Amino acid sequence: MKGEEWAVQRRLDDFLGGLEAKFGALRGRIEVVPSPGVAFEEIGGLEQSKAEIRGLSSALRVPDLYREWGITPSRGALLYGPPGTGKTLLAKALATAAGALFYHLKLLNLTSKIGPATAEVVQGVFGVATAEGKGVVFLDEADALSLEHVLPPDRAREVSMQLIGGLVELLDGLREFPNLMILAATNRPDAIDPALIAPGRLDRIIEVPLPEGPALREIIEIHRVRAEVLAGRPLFEPLDFDAILPRVAGMSGGEVAEVVRRALEGKVQLAGAEQAAGPVTTRDLLLAVDALRRVRDVVEKIRYGQYL
Repeated sequence: MKGEEWAVQRRLDDFLGGLEAKFGALRGRIEVVPSPGVAFEEIGGLEQSKAEIRGLSSALRVPDLYREWGITPSRGALLYGPPGTGKTLLAKALATAAGALFYHLKLLNLTSKIGPATAEVVQGVFGVATAEGKGVVFLDEADALSLEHVLPPDRAREVSMQLIGGLVELLDGLREFPNLMILAATNRPDAIDPALIAPGRLDRIIEVPLPEGPALREIIEIHRVRAEVLAGRPLFEPLDFDAILPRVAGMSGGEVAEVVRRALEGKVQLAGAEQAAGPVTTRDLLLAVDALRRVRDVVEKIRYGQYL
């Protein structure tokens, strides 16, 4: 299997090299991962979202069952929700569960660099994906297809229509390629062209909401266990979740993970200064929450021009 993954990665690297010869560096804008290695069990909360994504995986795992029941499987879905809620993790988990290659197109970064030429790159990625066996193509920040961030409004509408029209053709052509699943993600579902979510295209609409209550606790526990497994020793004191959960309410899963990371980073800094670090406590986590909220406040002030 390792040899097969190496051969696939080599072909994909050659493909990306050809694109970069024409468009310049695209690393970080397009990523192709033979084995994402993300399990649904590693994603805290999101039980409904995970159930819907798991359901989609059968289209790649057991496509013949659809034929036995006289239907064709869905070929795509749109994931929507606030930033940091786990949309990318869910897409990677789908690829992992299906044993599929994962093609990650970061459309905001891609369109910001090459604008209208994005259509050619997307078409090229689809061409490779259809030839490489099972794959999940993930169109991240799909609202960037509007091109409003790189072109004047009138020009953006004109070029975006061409880009979306080409993508619609690609989606319609997936009926001939049962080994591919297309996922798109956005935190602005209102900005997604209705043509993309028509039946037979990205026709499953899946909400990926902010975590609440038990889901917040599960996310903290997942990241605690992950850190302790990596370190090979206990790193946390028993935590007072009655104190912690109200303070992380309203945060995304990504932000909660960052809270845990910051609390651990504080211990790293103490140990690096040859001071007694001790295990992570409830107070450490609460201080990390406060620090992250201060950062969020600054970002919001910058966003609304209060620091400009």
